[in-house]
Amino acid sequence: MSAGRKREFEVNEALRNAMFTFWEKGYTGTSLTDLTISMGINKPSLYSAFGNKEKLFVSATGYYTQNFSLQNIAKLRADDLSVNQRLSNFLLAVIETQCDPKLPSGCFVSLCASEAAGECMPKNAVKAIREIQSDTERFLKEFFEKEKEQGNLKSTININLAVLLTTTFIHGTASMARSNKAFSEISEMIRPAVESIISL
Repeated sequence: MSAGRKREFEVNEALRNAMFTFWEKGYTGTSLTDLTISMGINKPSLYSAFGNKEKLFVSATGYYTQNFSLQNIAKLRADDLSVNQRLSNFLLAVIETQCDPKLPSGCFVSLCASEAAGECMPKNAVKAIREIQSDTERFLKEFFEKEKEQGNLKSTININLAVLLTTTFIHGTASMARSNKAFSEISEMIRPAVESIISL
């Protein structure tokens, strides 16, 4: 049992490091050598544990979803706070992730989504990125719809536009973080962004 637990930890650690490599270099910019070095394993071990590069990317995307994306989304579910505060906390958490000096700069999804749009990624890798984008949009739509139903947003709010503006803001701040714009500067945009979104 202890050996099994040890391998599970090693696999998770290797997957986390693979995710960081894709996050930093993108899918096409990441070589198998980059992956084996960052994961601390050889190519046969990579193939044995994760399959090929495409399958590893899909697994890395799932890791990102569970350990970063869903944790940020959870900020929207703090029902004891106002809709304004929850949306602000969500965007703040996103920007903190994008600017965290211990992580690759920017956003894993934003970087890889640009590659997916250029048709330079295999289909299952593209599917994984499209799914995480769709999931985020769905969570946001559910959030705005619920707040509208509860009277916390005006009845005429354009929910589809609110979702689009929120995701556009996230991709924009990701680009700024990738360009080494300071967290203090990027975070200042949260208040006017939230005010614009909830007033749609």
